[in-house]
Amino acid sequence: MKKLLSCLLAMALALTLLAGCSADEPASGAQPAATPAPTPTPEPYTPEVLTGLKQGEDYPKNQRFACVMVNNISDSAYQNARPQDGLSDADILVEIKVEGNITRFMAMYQDYTKIPQIAPVRSGRDQFFQLIIPFHPLYIHIGESVIQTQYKNNYDYEDFDINFDHTDFDRDQSRGNVASEHKAYTNAEHLADAIEQLGTDTEITYNSTFFNFVPYDEPARVLAGPSAAHIQVTHSDRYKTYFDWDEAAGKYMMSQYSHATGSIAPSVDRNNNQQLAFDNVLVIMTEFDVWPDPGDSGYDLQKVTYGSGYGYYFSGGRAEKVCWEKPTPDSALRILYAFGEEEQVQFNTGKTYLAVVDLEEAEGFTFEPDESEVASSASVADAGSAAAESTAAQ
Repeated sequence: MKKLLSCLLAMALALTLLAGCSADEPASGAQPAATPAPTPTPEPYTPEVLTGLKQGEDYPKNQRFACVMVNNISDSAYQNARPQDGLSDADILVEIKVEGNITRFMAMYQDYTKIPQIAPVRSGRDQFFQLIIPFHPLYIHIGESVIQTQYKNNYDYEDFDINFDHTDFDRDQSRGNVASEHKAYTNAEHLADAIEQLGTDTEITYNSTFFNFVPYDEPARVLAGPSAAHIQVTHSDRYKTYFDWDEAAGKYMMSQYSHATGSIAPSVDRNNNQQLAFDNVLVIMTEFDVWPDPGDSGYDLQKVTYGSGYGYYFSGGRAEKVCWEKPTPDSALRILYAFGEEEQVQFNTGKTYLAVVDLEEAEGFTFEPDESEVASSASVADAGSAAAESTAAQ
């Protein structure tokens, strides 16, 4: 009997062990459940404010970008500011008419600590200043108009304004026999000294870019409009700027008409002899008038009416008509598609030339396709016409 009980207990224990194993092990041929892969953390989107390109390791985070007023006069051998220094390093170059039907530049740089020699530095004007008020960058100039002083005071801009009239600056005598106001220059070292002297506030955090850029990790946008290989921007009868699309470089190459020489010449940077080149060209049209002259100075200080209007955006050798709006001085410039919903234009990443042009000069603004495209179109048209004539003759 004891033997029988022992055998029964042994069998029960064996069955229990077998049952335990079968519960722990998968059935024959079954695979263990796969562990889900962890969801990768997306890389943060970190574009540069002025170009939309991806920020590099040396990108100046929490630092104001810098805008420098640069002379562009070219009326005679003595009254001549060309070629300028440092413009090829600018991320955005703004050109607008000032008094006397001449134009001036505002060169915008992402990192003021790396600015090369820039010359000739010139006085501030409100039509440039209004474009940058929303971003509170450093505004760098030598002197300013009465109207600009009013704007600076109204918008409490003293902490970000660097007026070299109030600090030491040098003149570059190597610029030759030109008026002394066309020789003043600055660079990163001079700016650092001025910032220290003036106690300038250089810190800021930007949450948006200057234009609405295509994300840098996406392909460049192909514009929907016509071919635009050659562009002429007329600011006045004496100041005209030209762009030619360079397919190999993928850039618009800049030239200007010089009243001093009566000819068109490439716009080059005196620092490196490179022709100025841009990924984007933006031309916006608006009304110009003249500010009242309280000091009876005889200057026709230009009053630019911001608000809204139309313009043209160029990139990749093509054009798009756009609308623009800037309802108040402290609102950002917005570029909108000319047709459809109120949607901001997507700019391709890279450097931009921006012209604000008097509506009275709109007739002098033109763009056209490359001659080879015109010839190709003409050949197609001729072939179509010949085919039609042949069919009609049958």
